[in-house]
Amino acid sequence: MKQQLFSLKGTFEITDEHENSAYSVVGSWFKMPKYFDIFDAKQKNVARLTHKLWSFLPQFYLTVNDLPEEIVIKKQLSFLKPKYHIEGLGVTVEGNIWDMNFAILKDEQVIGRVAQRWFKMTSTYDITVTDESMTTTVVALVVAIDYIKSQRRASAAASAN
Repeated sequence: MKQQLFSLKGTFEITDEHENSAYSVVGSWFKMPKYFDIFDAKQKNVARLTHKLWSFLPQFYLTVNDLPEEIVIKKQLSFLKPKYHIEGLGVTVEGNIWDMNFAILKDEQVIGRVAQRWFKMTSTYDITVTDESMTTTVVALVVAIDYIKSQRRASAAASAN
């Protein structure tokens, strides 16, 4: 997954191991609430990630077209490293989310891994999915966590000025 350097909307291109387009993510622009639509390689909308307004800590609702229930992603209050609570489907996140190196588990089985590539101009991640039926869910979770991280970075930069 690679963010565009100067994108107001929040646009991401997700490629497979051969650099072929697998997903594209397009964020809303000047809309409340902020949302991200996820499209597959055929440009079919496969999921929507919606940022909840008016919550103390960041919270997202994830609707994946192939899944029967909505997933809720909530950032938890923590002091040393970020933690997330994910409601629905038995999905959890473990590892170093601060550095974007973590595993995504479903029912205690690893379904995906995320590793940030360093020394890039934009946020770039390697996403490995071990349960292909959960690929869209894994991609959406990474988008949500990356968005929360980038908002926190922007907020810290604004308060430093």
